[in-house]
Amino acid sequence: MSTIPTILFHVGHQDYLFMCLRQALFFDNEVHLIGDNVDYFKKQIEHSKFHIVNFQKYDELSRKFRPLYKHFSSNPFDLELICITRWMYIYQYMKEQNIEKAFIFDSDILLFSNISENIQKNFPGDMYLCTSGSKNTTGSGAIFTLDKLHSFVEFCFSFYETQIPKIEMWHASHKDDGGICDMTLLYYFAHNVSEFVGLRLPELPYFENDLTKVMDDTHTFDLHIGVSGNHTYPNDYEMIKIGEFVQIKKIHMKDGIPYCFNVRLKKFIRFNLLHFQGGNKQIMRHFYVAKS
Repeated sequence: MSTIPTILFHVGHQDYLFMCLRQALFFDNEVHLIGDNVDYFKKQIEHSKFHIVNFQKYDELSRKFRPLYKHFSSNPFDLELICITRWMYIYQYMKEQNIEKAFIFDSDILLFSNISENIQKNFPGDMYLCTSGSKNTTGSGAIFTLDKLHSFVEFCFSFYETQIPKIEMWHASHKDDGGICDMTLLYYFAHNVSEFVGLRLPELPYFENDLTKVMDDTHTFDLHIGVSGNHTYPNDYEMIKIGEFVQIKKIHMKDGIPYCFNVRLKKFIRFNLLHFQGGNKQIMRHFYVAKS
């Protein structure tokens, strides 16, 4: 089987992005960045498995989507819009490059394994996402085939073309932070539901193709370092306080690989990646092993 690449969408050149890219390459992954400043990145990262393209070349679908988008979130407009349209950029890129299957991940993630080998061994399906203790799904780390990603992009268009009146009714009484985002779209798509009824579906269905499952009782993928579990087991991992209010997984590094004690299984579990969402980016450098 041919190599399954990793793909990320990111505009900018923050320090954490370079850690993300160099670490992925350190573990012999094929890395595709859809971003900007192409010449700058080519000079900074000279590697046969690193590919960068300008995101503006792949904006046909995103331009069509923007007039449909309505903002129903306490987060910034531009942030939520780009979180949704990034899937369209990635789809167009995969289609052009004839990439049949890829691992798509956020730029504040450190990889600790060869993802292609992992996918070929453990993930034969067409879509895998991460789940959270709040019963949501997220694409911070995700596996998609080209066909499945195409279906998801079509779903995004259909959702905003047909569901705005129902979302407006819901939003009028929604007082909490957050709201509609790309995770909402992934959640509905993953559960094959097209009619909006709220942020969660009745009976809180579980998405079976969950990357945060513990595979073979030995390894898993991190939703993000600040949470202790997933949909099914929300309190699986030993946590440690950093500062007065912040908790993260109590990570033990062994030969450059992160492990965390699983209190349910009573054993250490190896993590294929760690996700440093939000303010946790500031500790990302402490787990960065590709320093040479």
